[in-house]
Amino acid sequence: MTSTPLKPWLENVQLHPDVLSDAFSEDIFALDLGPLADCLLAEELRLSTKDLPAVPAVYRDPEHFFRASYLTTGLRALLADALDRLGGGPGNRILKLVTAFGGGKSHTLAALLHAARSRKSLDLIPEGRGLPEPGRVRVAVFDGQFFDAKTGKAVPGPSTGSGQALRARTMWGWIAWSLGGTKGYEMLREQDEARVAPGADALLPLLKEGPNLILLDEVLEYLISAGGVKAEKTTLRDETLSFLKRLTAAVGTAPNTALVFSLQSSKRESLKYVNLLQTVDHLAARKDQRREPVEGNEILAVVQRRLLAKLPEAETATLAATAYQHVVTQMRRAYARSASEQQQAEEEGIALRDRIRAAYPFHPTLIDLMRERWAAIPDFQRTRGALRFLAACLRAAHRDGKARAVLGPGDVAIADPEVRLAFFKEVGQQSDFQAVLEHDFTGANSRTRRIDERRAKEVPGEAGKRPATRLATAVLMYSFGGLRREGGGDGDLLPPGITEADLLSVCVGPDLDSTTAQACLKELKEQCLYLHYDGVRYCFKKDPNITLLIEQETDSVARDENRARARIKEMLEERLAGQRTALLWPMKSGELDDHDPSFLVGYLPLEFGTRGTTRESEALEYFEKCGGKPRDYRNGICIAVPSDDQIETLRRAVRYLIAVEQVRSKWKQLNLTDAQKDQLRERESTEKSAAESALLKLYTEVWLPRVDNGGVGIDKVAVGGRPLQTTLDEKKRALIHQRVMELITNVQPKVFGTLTPSKVVDLFKLGDAVGEGTPPRFGIRTADVVSGFYSFLGFPRLTSETVIRRTVAQGVEKRLFGYTTGSPNLGADGKFQIDPAKIAFDRSITDDEVDLQAGFLIMPAALPLPAPQTTTQTGSPQPAEPSAAPAMNDPATPTPRPGSPTPPQQRTVEFAFSADRNQLFTAWNALANLADLAGRVTISVHADSEAGFDQSKLENGVLEPLRETKLID
Repeated sequence: MTSTPLKPWLENVQLHPDVLSDAFSEDIFALDLGPLADCLLAEELRLSTKDLPAVPAVYRDPEHFFRASYLTTGLRALLADALDRLGGGPGNRILKLVTAFGGGKSHTLAALLHAARSRKSLDLIPEGRGLPEPGRVRVAVFDGQFFDAKTGKAVPGPSTGSGQALRARTMWGWIAWSLGGTKGYEMLREQDEARVAPGADALLPLLKEGPNLILLDEVLEYLISAGGVKAEKTTLRDETLSFLKRLTAAVGTAPNTALVFSLQSSKRESLKYVNLLQTVDHLAARKDQRREPVEGNEILAVVQRRLLAKLPEAETATLAATAYQHVVTQMRRAYARSASEQQQAEEEGIALRDRIRAAYPFHPTLIDLMRERWAAIPDFQRTRGALRFLAACLRAAHRDGKARAVLGPGDVAIADPEVRLAFFKEVGQQSDFQAVLEHDFTGANSRTRRIDERRAKEVPGEAGKRPATRLATAVLMYSFGGLRREGGGDGDLLPPGITEADLLSVCVGPDLDSTTAQACLKELKEQCLYLHYDGVRYCFKKDPNITLLIEQETDSVARDENRARARIKEMLEERLAGQRTALLWPMKSGELDDHDPSFLVGYLPLEFGTRGTTRESEALEYFEKCGGKPRDYRNGICIAVPSDDQIETLRRAVRYLIAVEQVRSKWKQLNLTDAQKDQLRERESTEKSAAESALLKLYTEVWLPRVDNGGVGIDKVAVGGRPLQTTLDEKKRALIHQRVMELITNVQPKVFGTLTPSKVVDLFKLGDAVGEGTPPRFGIRTADVVSGFYSFLGFPRLTSETVIRRTVAQGVEKRLFGYTTGSPNLGADGKFQIDPAKIAFDRSITDDEVDLQAGFLIMPAALPLPAPQTTTQTGSPQPAEPSAAPAMNDPATPTPRPGSPTPPQQRTVEFAFSADRNQLFTAWNALANLADLAGRVTISVHADSEAGFDQSKLENGVLEPLRETKLID
């Protein structure tokens, strides 16, 4: 190997001004024939071009265009044939372009356009000298992308005599005007306006005044649109196909005329219109000649000419090429097992040297990669895409001032945002590989970076060489598209990826030996999260191992514990939904309601379970106070304490569950296979079960306030050895509140759902003197009864005020006390002064007849006597009014008289009301009571919104919960 140090390629070449321009845009490589022809025509007619699509000067100016172009052998031959035919020579009259990577069909057609309009501009480059000179040529350019099949296209210039701009409706109308102006258009006006194809005999007079050059581009795209336009009894597509057939016939006999049209180079590019493409192809098959303007290694020169201001010195290119030849040949000889293989290694080294010298500063494999592999990607735009991507690579190197001996697949600056955007845009994966880049390439802790940094510490000579990054980058470049199988068709492709032998050939060079490369490749295979190896090829994919993906996401979730906490709270809210007496995670005592005649359970947050000795003092704060005031209803609350041994188990399960969900949400980005999706579902099911199991065991201890030495103490109730029967609902969700209530109502009864009327009499000392020297208590307000049960520690704890209503109704029926409303006064006779007809006693009343706010209980001894019987005018006795009052909820119900038959019971309750949110909460208990009475109620809901309902909120907040409870379908 030469001992002369190799300079970075950046020091040996001069980049094209278009590449280095601060106003650089990808559009500089976007050449469309139609706008170019329109711009040139407008300049010729001295018309404004402000309303036309912008065309870069490098394409618009013929001299600039040819200086930036490389006339390949095929393109020069094409120009020679066309110009010769235009000059009356025997050249081919109809030429069909089939272009692959390199030159590009639009570029080739633009070269023909400029050569016909400005033949002398070709003489500015050596390859263009000596070509035929046909003189002034009439040119017609039809670009199917820029010709509306339905409305046609307005011709430039002043309007016609009628004051309206002339508008060509069809391909033949536009060609007629382009070749002959208004006079030419008049020859085919009738056929154009009728959208009927002219015959070949009608075309010959139009072509008579040549030379004529007709360029047709994107014909297939136009025909696709024309299929939807009616023309007489057929379609414009059929008429256009007829025209193309007749045009080729006319051009074949017309002197000084040439027709050049372009077709897609593969059926893949024509999408689903393969038959239409074949039809167009066959129309001209009898007369055309197939041309491929760019062949073989000419592609290298095409790229050089467009991206470099001038070609590099031959000596510089040879120096770099020879260095690579030596290293690669030496590596391949080391693996050779026979003399013939050693000879082959020598020959391949010489071929590599010649190609690097021709492609310098590019490694030829970088061009081959796009030409042979990326060309199989439907979204890759061949020449334009390659130039855009290479220009981004050159700009990044110039901007950073970093370069190696040549620019190869492993030297692409994938960490540069512009290069990265250009690369993924061209391969059609613009946003799908962000995770790959973050974890394996560009992230602060990416695998390639870690390998390079570690190796640089261990082997100082590798500092700055970044061998792992170069190898991984090269693999990434080969992870898209596919190489066509030898002897296979267009669609017969090998899987994406690169073999180890080819990867080493692409990456090794003067500063990277094969031993180092192999060692780095081994580490990449072991550590990269997205690098796959199938035993033959290395390839980066978007679908890493599922377990690995979940672990990554779990690490991310663990760094923000609030995410898991919020999710646990959300899960608890879902499982406590509809449980009005369950209050989740009250952070202060004021958040646990006071004066609610129901037994409330405060489910304390996870942090409470890990606070050790301070927990009891915090619990007493809930029991004794409600905010800044003493708590009144202390006998109606308890707190559920989270179990310390379940908290971390739950957190871990929820972290993994969130991670699984995040992986699942990115399944398209990660390109998960069906098998991986199944694995993900299994893992999600496992983590859900683990989370539900932890939730089921999270609140297995309840603390209640109790009297303790004249103060407030804590009564602790735990599940113990007797398991709870309540577990999961039909959706396999933990029934948390139901389990807690089972614990304190059934397993270790501390709260009760029943109460005997005699207990009310005993606890409130009804009929007894409350204190020494005081008269007996013969009556009490029901509000005081409710307040007593929920305030006095030591009284039975009741599940809800419904228990008290039921008990009052039972006491009335069993003659333990009477019930009325209001606050009657006790008379001197020891009886309450109230109309006996308003008192319910010794009869059945329903629970909802009991008003716990305005009701009043009267002991039998203090009930007023019934009024004496009265006599009618006939002297017949009338029964006295009964002592029982009518039903409180139905004043119209007649009071039954002793001995009279019981009136029929009301069997149907119907009413309707309109309510807002707050009123609904008030009405809900009443409806629940009605459901208790009837067993089941039917509710019809009608709601209107002037602004319209938010569909997401309507679905998730209203309809889905009702479906879950099977109330609606």
